[in-house]
Amino acid sequence: MILTNSVSVAVPGPDLNAGTRGADDSARIVIVDDDPGLRELLTGFLVDHGLRAEAVASGAALRTRLAHRPCDLVVLDMMMPGEDGLSVLRALTQTQDPPRVIMFSALSSEIDRVVALELGADDYVTKPSSPREILARIRSVLRRQRAQLAAGTSPDPADPAPTERLVGAASPVQSHDLVGFAGWALNCRMRTLTAPDGTNVRLTDGEFQMLHLFVAQPQTIHSRDDMIATLGRSDGPAKGRTIDVNISRLRRKVQRHDRTELIRTVRGNGYIFMPDVSPL
Repeated sequence: MILTNSVSVAVPGPDLNAGTRGADDSARIVIVDDDPGLRELLTGFLVDHGLRAEAVASGAALRTRLAHRPCDLVVLDMMMPGEDGLSVLRALTQTQDPPRVIMFSALSSEIDRVVALELGADDYVTKPSSPREILARIRSVLRRQRAQLAAGTSPDPADPAPTERLVGAASPVQSHDLVGFAGWALNCRMRTLTAPDGTNVRLTDGEFQMLHLFVAQPQTIHSRDDMIATLGRSDGPAKGRTIDVNISRLRRKVQRHDRTELIRTVRGNGYIFMPDVSPL
């Protein structure tokens, strides 16, 4: 079955429930799309594969639904009449404890993906797309969420531990799960960031990896090429742009709670993390 704006085509494939039913069946998923046929098809597919999924037709309907019952993840159409998906996404990211968001769009250009990710989306899927891909993307985002929230457990095996991937020999976080800088606290095991006022700041996987690199090597100029190599992203200009996107998003989230300049741009050279970092 391929999802477009109005057509579904049956495609045979493996049973994605095999060995995974129950892993995500407590997660609450909301589909937001103005196409009733697509809503019905995708919601039914997700329910058949063990998720608690429902659908609404607009951003206004989503807000009404969230006012009564929170959800864990939203699959959000980008091109809806009236209030578009980006406006809905922007509003969601401003709420307390926002849900994860996967954008679902017929727009496939790099700039469209970058804009959605910069505004806070956790993933971006283009139409037409198989429901199996949507299911796999949902499960991937939920796995990352569990890795961030589960105390005392390792991150997803598919995602190497950040301390193994990013930290050098002299890093203050090499043997400490909790580090502090300028009144902030970063829990490297739970992947959580706490502002000086005690607010928990949600980080995407890319934002966490970027911050983890900075606290591992503070007061050091990091070029974009070095960061691409260190973070394992070496496949072209789009990945270099992802570095800039994650830094921009990280700065914006930090500045909501603290106007201190933590990340400084060194023109023509890269970025430097300004504060001292110490174990807590």
